[in-house]
Amino acid sequence: MGGAGAVNSSATLTGSRVEIVDWRARHDGTKVSQHRGRVLERDPRDVDSVTLHQTACVFGPASDREKRLARAMKIGAHATAFREGVGVLAMPLRWQGIHANALNATSIGLEIEGLYAGLQDDPTTAPREDLRTTWGRPPLELTELVVETARALLTRIVELAAAEGIELRYVRAHRQASGARRSDPGEGLWRAVALEHAVARLGLRVEPDRTWVSKSSGEGRPIPEAWGGGAGVQY
Repeated sequence: MGGAGAVNSSATLTGSRVEIVDWRARHDGTKVSQHRGRVLERDPRDVDSVTLHQTACVFGPASDREKRLARAMKIGAHATAFREGVGVLAMPLRWQGIHANALNATSIGLEIEGLYAGLQDDPTTAPREDLRTTWGRPPLELTELVVETARALLTRIVELAAAEGIELRYVRAHRQASGARRSDPGEGLWRAVALEHAVARLGLRVEPDRTWVSKSSGEGRPIPEAWGGGAGVQY
């Protein structure tokens, strides 16, 4: 069930700490949209965006690297950036994953491992915005390596997509398609990966005021002002 362009490979990027692992050919078709028992493969012309996510957890087992990285095959997104500097390409880009509700049909899902705050803390105010937006749990540090890995993996996705006739034009946040996922991917990741890389370097665009609706998740939320969205848009 390898799909178009699926291979098995691993490469450390020149001048980088990031390793990109291509396991698309390994995917067994679970956690993927299906029609009559077959994987739903999209027309490349229908795919126009990458949707960013945070996993809101750290995968295990820490003692078994292969099993840990293989978790990328079980979460419904096309690729996952792991905290230790490994990016895993998990499923063929034409396949319709199950990761972003109403955006599944038109986007490629990129998960970023870790629990990150929806809002970064403002040291000039008494409330801890970061704690308040990670369900009361301490958020993980958004390290340079995490950002570097997510950016490298996003760049590879854009390159591979173009080779398959997929023109990626937008970068989106999962919160735009799910009101319950307001911290997905979070302010820090959105600014570092979407605005400072996807937009500034790769030429993708954002539609901060746009939202999507589905029966399962209701209406999404626009990008808030705190993330660089429109003035007055609340988190």
